[in-house]
Formats: sequence, C-alpha cells, structure tokens
Amino acid sequence: MSKSLIVKHSIKIDAAPSRIWEILTKPEYIRQWDKLPEDFGDYEIHPATIIEWPEQKRLNVVEFDLNKSLKYSLSIPEWREQGVLHIGYNYNLSIDSEGYTWLGVEIGDFAILTEADRYYNENSIFGQTASQKIKELAEN
Repeated sequence: MSKSLIVKHSIKIDAAPSRIWEILTKPEYIRQWDKLPEDFGDYEIHPATIIEWPEQKRLNVVEFDLNKSLKYSLSIPEWREQGVLHIGYNYNLSIDSEGYTWLGVEIGDFAILTEADRYYNENSIFGQTASQKIKELAEN
C-alpha cells in the first residue's frame, strides 16, 4: 500500500466566515488566488457549478455548505487516462474559541497518480499561496 499524498494547510483569518465565503465563491476574488476560464464570467459559485476549461479540465462543486464547506472535484484528461476520475479540492471554515476563523485547505490524494510527487509539490505551493491570498483579501 502506498502512502497518501494529501496537501493539508490551515490558516487563521481575522474575518467572519461570511466574508471568507465571498472570497471563495465570487469570481472577482477567485481570480486573485486561483485561475478561472476566460469565459467564466462573474457568476458566483453555487451548488451546481461546473467550471470547464478549453483543454477539457473540469471542476465540479460536490459540496456546498454555506459559510462552512466548499468541495470541488477536479478532472483532467491526463488523469482520466490513468484511470483516475477526479481529485478533491476542499475548503473548510471553522471558528476557534477566540473567535478567529480558520480556513482549512485539503487537496488530493495525489498518491494514485503517476506523477504523484510533482502534483503534490505543485499543490502544496498552491495551498499555501492561495490561503495566504484569501487571508489578505478577507482581512482588508
């Protein structure tokens, strides 16, 4: 059995969950911490959202719990050729005893992919940089 390669990153944010949720679901903010297709428009992410890129990458919302949890399923042709239908991208919000909101980012499991280490490393960087940018946007 191989080890799992799941990116896990948490960051404390001095903002209400509803503010962070805006950063996670409004394209004007998403474009500042992640990529969207050029033709996506300004449609807020909702429970039935499907984001498609020209190169047949597809991101589906699989869980949408307002101000708490947003989970995506990413599918790309290279992975499908390996028999992997999708990889999860999860964003979770919680409040600690001091009133701070925590954003948890969990991406993977990349261990099932041929180039597992490369995808894990790339997404480790993404998880850190995206969560830091989300924090900056939410606190300002």
